[in-house]
Amino acid sequence: MLYDEVNIREVVDSEAAMEFMKEASKLATSNELDGIGFRLEKKSKLFSELLSEDHISDLTEDEFRQLVGSIFSIKRKANRIIKANSFKSLHQSISDLLYGKDDLEKRFNKFTESIEKLDGPMCVNFASELLHYSNPKKYWLWTNWIWDSKTGTGSLPLIVQEGVDLTGQSNGEIYTKVGQSMALVNAVGHSIGFSGSGKGLFGTDVFLACVYAVYMYTVFRVKLSQEFNRILPELSELTQRVLGVYKMEMN
Repeated sequence: MLYDEVNIREVVDSEAAMEFMKEASKLATSNELDGIGFRLEKKSKLFSELLSEDHISDLTEDEFRQLVGSIFSIKRKANRIIKANSFKSLHQSISDLLYGKDDLEKRFNKFTESIEKLDGPMCVNFASELLHYSNPKKYWLWTNWIWDSKTGTGSLPLIVQEGVDLTGQSNGEIYTKVGQSMALVNAVGHSIGFSGSGKGLFGTDVFLACVYAVYMYTVFRVKLSQEFNRILPELSELTQRVLGVYKMEMN
């Protein structure tokens, strides 16, 4: 994507982004955050190997379960997804999403509309994680904790300027708009330091998960008792959970 300084200023709220990262740095060390970035690289290696053009035709049900187990919102739903859709149908849907001849918007819409027994946000999470982690240089992450188009909430609208349009008539259109903003956030983040906890877009993934965690802590602190707040996960754990890398084997 082409972008210039004017576009960046119009989209990215650098001051808000740095403030969120400042708060996150009080709750997790730089080594902890760098470790999450490394875990995302390992997760991506798994996805890129199992979903490569050379291997995807041989993808097994066990490998499919392994992939789903790394997606936070659906990690315990692999068997239900297979039962509701059949593995053959899922296999074709994934192949079409990643390597189909239609444009990205159409492929994204077709996939999210084809999966049975998963609600809309989960289908979006499923599609975007398959795309992003199998080819992180080409595709980006869009989950409901990054941007919930129904409620207008998420970490992304907290660090982009008011008036940035993240809406659309379809999931595919929204995915494209999220990607346009993510490219600019990523460019700024690596330039001024808030996306430094991982290579490429992985650093921005970690940053957005930190924004989400800081926001959650703020909301819970206001609404809930101090005693309940003590059971909330630490920032490092919460970010690992939403990114699907908590307790990932690192050998």
